[in-house]
Amino acid sequence: MKHSTLTPEELNALLEDVETPCPELPDLEIPDQTEKEAGKEERRTFSREQIASLGNLELEVRIELGQTTMLLSEVAKLKPGSVVILDKHVNDLVNVLVNGKAVARGELLVVDGCFSVRITEFL
Repeated sequence: MKHSTLTPEELNALLEDVETPCPELPDLEIPDQTEKEAGKEERRTFSREQIASLGNLELEVRIELGQTTMLLSEVAKLKPGSVVILDKHVNDLVNVLVNGKAVARGELLVVDGCFSVRITEFL
């Protein structure tokens, strides 16, 4: 399975806390994908307030422990207590996905009885 990735700078920009005062920023010009594909040079602009409001966006964060392929007949036989073997070993890094895009890898930990991930690298 191939995942798109965000750069660390893009991730930091999405995760910035909007409660902190924003520096004076000029309006940014961001190309519209449909216009770019059509070969046009027009750009849309976003105000500082619009960009700052991104700090309030909720993002889905998932940790991908591993994956496997099973036949439908095998899935139909699953019951409580069944064991599904994944493609990763216990000490392998797990993938951190933000809105379905792999952005980082990390070590799986247990903190106060809860699973957690220590980020070790950004993709």
